[in-house]
Amino acid sequence: MFEQQLNSQAETTRRSFTVALQEQESQMQLLASFVAADPEVQELFNYGARMMKVEADSTGDETERLRLALFREVAASWQQMQASHDLRQLHFHIPPATSFLRVHAPEKYGDDLSPIRQIIVDANRIRKPLSGFEIGRIYSGIRGVVPVWYTRQDGTQDYIGSLEAGIALGTMLNDLSDLIGGELAVMLNSARVEGVVWDNYKPAMASGCKCYFESATSPLLAEWLHAGVIDLKPIESDKTEVSTFAYDQRRYMLVRIPLYDYVGKQNGQPAGSVISWHDITGAWSEHQQGIAQLEWMLFGSYILIQMLLLLLLHRLRNLMQRRIDRATSDAQKANLQLLAVLKDSPVVTYSVTLPGTTTDYMSPNCHELTGYAADEIVGIENWWVDNLHPQDYQRMQEDDQFNVPLGDVQRRRYRLRHRSGRWVWIEDRCRVVELDDGRQILHGALVDISAQQNAESALAASERTLRRAQAIGHVGSWEYHFADRMMTLSSEARRIMGLPDDVEADYALFISCVHPDDRDQVENAWHAGMNGDKYDIEHRLLVHGEERWVRTVADFQHDDSGVLLATGMIQDITPQKIREQELHRLATRDMLTGLASRRHFMQRLEQEHGRVKRFGSVCGLLMIDLDHFKQVNDKFGHAAGDEVLRSFARVASQQLRQIDILGRIGGEEFALLLPGTDEEGSCILAERIRVAVELMLLDEYPDIHVTASIGVSTLTAEDQATDAPLLRADKAVYQAKSEGRNRICVAAASLVPN
Repeated sequence: MFEQQLNSQAETTRRSFTVALQEQESQMQLLASFVAADPEVQELFNYGARMMKVEADSTGDETERLRLALFREVAASWQQMQASHDLRQLHFHIPPATSFLRVHAPEKYGDDLSPIRQIIVDANRIRKPLSGFEIGRIYSGIRGVVPVWYTRQDGTQDYIGSLEAGIALGTMLNDLSDLIGGELAVMLNSARVEGVVWDNYKPAMASGCKCYFESATSPLLAEWLHAGVIDLKPIESDKTEVSTFAYDQRRYMLVRIPLYDYVGKQNGQPAGSVISWHDITGAWSEHQQGIAQLEWMLFGSYILIQMLLLLLLHRLRNLMQRRIDRATSDAQKANLQLLAVLKDSPVVTYSVTLPGTTTDYMSPNCHELTGYAADEIVGIENWWVDNLHPQDYQRMQEDDQFNVPLGDVQRRRYRLRHRSGRWVWIEDRCRVVELDDGRQILHGALVDISAQQNAESALAASERTLRRAQAIGHVGSWEYHFADRMMTLSSEARRIMGLPDDVEADYALFISCVHPDDRDQVENAWHAGMNGDKYDIEHRLLVHGEERWVRTVADFQHDDSGVLLATGMIQDITPQKIREQELHRLATRDMLTGLASRRHFMQRLEQEHGRVKRFGSVCGLLMIDLDHFKQVNDKFGHAAGDEVLRSFARVASQQLRQIDILGRIGGEEFALLLPGTDEEGSCILAERIRVAVELMLLDEYPDIHVTASIGVSTLTAEDQATDAPLLRADKAVYQAKSEGRNRICVAAASLVPN
């Protein structure tokens, strides 16, 4: 009988703890949802998470700045929730479970919690609220995790991550201790704490057991463990353990309840235990008085247990009633605030029971929007259809906008006739919900967007003008948003880059269009522009396999939300570049042979002479004269002579490297620069050219046979000017001619035989 009373009291303790734990979990979800619903919080968290991916580092400058802004945004709510609810934790996570901001410890972030925080991983995976007890890096407690969404201007949503609110078990234990009339403590198994909680935040290690003290309402339990009075082995089953023991001439009842964390609920392994103890000295003494008093003792114990249970239930009821009264008061205040907001709000709300057209509800502030009072609209069949602009009515019928799918949010724009007769542009956001009885209700919100619509029309006209101007000037505009990593291109910019309208552009796509030889230049200019340097470059694009020259100019600035933004223009300068290249060719090339002109050759000769003097390098110089060229003109005509010059230029160029420079000095005289080639190498190349000219055949003039006399010299550091090596090579040419032509002579008398 006495044992049954103990078990009954233990079960009451377990039920009370379970109810209190569930209530705290619900409260944590509610507090987290309150913060996650703030649009400013959503925007800052969204940009911060995106920038963290862009910078590939949680400590990047932009990421750190957005994290600090998010902390400042939630600081006031955090302090209020700490004071009102004894909140211990507010934590933002990026999927799967990377810490973005610990509001309770803002200096610690960026660590991956996936191996230890399954509730965060699951919440980000299923994108739904979750709750439970869990052991964390800094502290263990009751957590509520909710998803955080970012709503774009067009109504679509992006999933950002999750927000977690947590409270320590100590607050709940203190309240529960008063209700059950006993002391409470929470012990965590050491195997679950080690490797999870950071060393600086580990709870006290309990003597005499492999466990940690998470929280306790009395120091007695630690004293008993230290003295070896009780032995607490890690609890491994779901059973409630009840035991009694004596200490310091008193008798106590000890109750152990398994404590499951979020993961433990799934695998059936407790993370620790909740321990409750009561002083039962008096009851125990009565139990020992003997069999004669057993019935009275059992009866008295039964009455005591019932009274304790009634008292517990009474206290629990009073506690719940106080919370209900507080929630009711808060709801009334919220309702008054809502009415005050609706009175001055530009948003008009309504409800329609489907499949009808009669309005069941219209918010009181509809007068300014429609000119009608709410009671002049509610209950009037076809009021909407009768006051809808005919063109919009036909358009909405054709687009099937009157049939709103169940659960989807639909945005509709149309004109509504004001009571004064003027037309008001309305944006209507509505959704159909289904009630438990099967009825479907259309809920909607109306906003006057007349000014916005007029502005959009004006903007559309302005954009048409801008597109025409860009097309005429071959100038396109673009914008790159670093947070979204997306590039917005105007129509002309897409035409210049050869991109279809349905292709989403980003920086990687832009770089892929750049000519491979110019990509390093563009990349370097882009990164320099991000650091504040000027971005104004000319480079080539590959558009459908063809080269296209463009000039790109950009400005890098932070927008109002602090996100880096690049705005620029791209201009097609291909015609200008073609003209520049043609002018350069005319200025540096001989018109007949396509070789370097005399002026260009002399400029290059000066450059090579400067290198020889500065660096001590070598450079060969050949003077080439076609033998008996005047006889060709006299006998076959100037057309034949021109063909001989062109053929020589072709066969001689075939013997050269890319760095060699062959120029026409005048008439049938040519000069050749050989950078990095000494006298011996120059002679070898001269012989190849001489043989190639001797074997040269002209298809249209088979009777013409041409030879060449070549003088070889080198540039030296002792030469004061370029005239000296030219004169040496020229004398060598005359020597070759005087010795019989069709041969090579080296500067001052050396002769290479045929």
